[in-house]
Amino acid sequence: MSKFFKLCSCESIKIWKKKSTKVMLIILILSIFASAGIAALTKKLYALNDEFFASNDYKTMTKSDMETLKVDLETNKNSLDEASKNEMQAQIDIYQIALDYDINTYNTGLINTEWKATTLTTDIYYSKVNYYNYKSMGDEESALKEQANIDKELDLIKNNDYTAYMKLQKDLLKQNYDNKLISEEEYEISLHTLELKEKYEVGKEYNSEETWKETLISEIENLRYSINYGIDTNTRKALTEKDLKKAEDTIKINEYRLEHDMPPYTTGVSLGKTRKVFDYMVGGLTMMVLAVIIIIIAGSMVSSEVSKGTIKFWSFTPNKRWKILLSKLITAVLTLVILTVFITLVSSLIGNIFFGSKDAQGYLYVSGGEVHSINYIAYMLLYNLVGALEIFMFLLLAIMLSTVARNTAVAVGISIAAYLGGSTITQILNMFVKSEWIKFIPFNNLSLTDRIFTNDVSYTASSMVTSLTGNISVKFSLILLGICAVIMIVTMFDSFRKRDII
Repeated sequence: MSKFFKLCSCESIKIWKKKSTKVMLIILILSIFASAGIAALTKKLYALNDEFFASNDYKTMTKSDMETLKVDLETNKNSLDEASKNEMQAQIDIYQIALDYDINTYNTGLINTEWKATTLTTDIYYSKVNYYNYKSMGDEESALKEQANIDKELDLIKNNDYTAYMKLQKDLLKQNYDNKLISEEEYEISLHTLELKEKYEVGKEYNSEETWKETLISEIENLRYSINYGIDTNTRKALTEKDLKKAEDTIKINEYRLEHDMPPYTTGVSLGKTRKVFDYMVGGLTMMVLAVIIIIIAGSMVSSEVSKGTIKFWSFTPNKRWKILLSKLITAVLTLVILTVFITLVSSLIGNIFFGSKDAQGYLYVSGGEVHSINYIAYMLLYNLVGALEIFMFLLLAIMLSTVARNTAVAVGISIAAYLGGSTITQILNMFVKSEWIKFIPFNNLSLTDRIFTNDVSYTASSMVTSLTGNISVKFSLILLGICAVIMIVTMFDSFRKRDII
């Protein structure tokens, strides 16, 4: 056993003494700093975006649009039907109200829009249209009712009373329920959504860093509808018992995130949180760089010794060939594990230094009906180690090709090409091929992190990953990858044992 440990030690020394290994290690560290730079740049871009909306002269734009619409209405009043003229007049009134009460209506297409802008461009606008329509028909009583609704909502805007606005929304919801326009289940779900928005002040004012709250609340509402009807509101497919459990757990986790101000790890809903962007970027960029490093190391382990002739010296030692190759394999795997732990610790340290530890959150999961959290460092280590499992498969491919072809360029080139392009080609196949056999393609079973740590992203994003991978279970993927690993290991050992090395 001591001789075998010496073999492993010699292989490790050879790896770390190479200048290329040291250069690649520096590149790996630089990729962590590059991730920090991208995160800082993203934060700056979002700050500039907010400054644009803050400095944008929306009053001038509102006046210009209002005058243009007035001219159009006056010019085409004889050719327009009554309904079109009423809609145009209603929009002119909305522009005037926006000017009177200093409301920016140009960000209403964004998530988490300020409630005053939403009320003005939706509720009051449609009430204005109805008001003019009733006036045209001579229905003064209905017109007065619409005007009363408009006055009530204008009072809320004038007083900037967000609480009263939410109460009005609840009252209108209750009125729809009493009039049997919605079912009891719909009423309860919508009421819960309004209560969440009120509790976390979603829409009280525009804030790009709080858009994730609106996203999570909207997802909670959709999931409650899905559970109620037993059908996924996005895919329109019937929910299985597993899907229902996933939906219920997601609701609990989303509400926990809202309560503890913990946005999920998805760039689409948390770009305002710089630490979230850094964690997202560092996981993808550094693991890609690590994969290339490991493939280069593994792909040259046997072939480089063959080309240099140093492998001949192994024939003069008492070590058996399988032990020689096993020592190389184990050393490569240990290098992968050590570097994975290294980048996890270094990236966590750099993240804390540059972006603080406040937003460094662990992994949330549901157990026993309660939401629990895994420590941030422990979670990132587990996450990266699962990601390293994918790299391990390409490590085996590189060593196998290095042993069989005995050419470093071939081993490294094919392995890197497979790593970078394999998943993309498979995704394209998944879009057009719906046959059962496609799940047996190894590349379809590699992205384990997205399927194991599903609570990192939204339910919709998780469902999308599932649909792209053909709903392949983690257990099936591990079995298939295990079979592939055994085939590659047997092939490399058989080739190394039988072929002449002299």
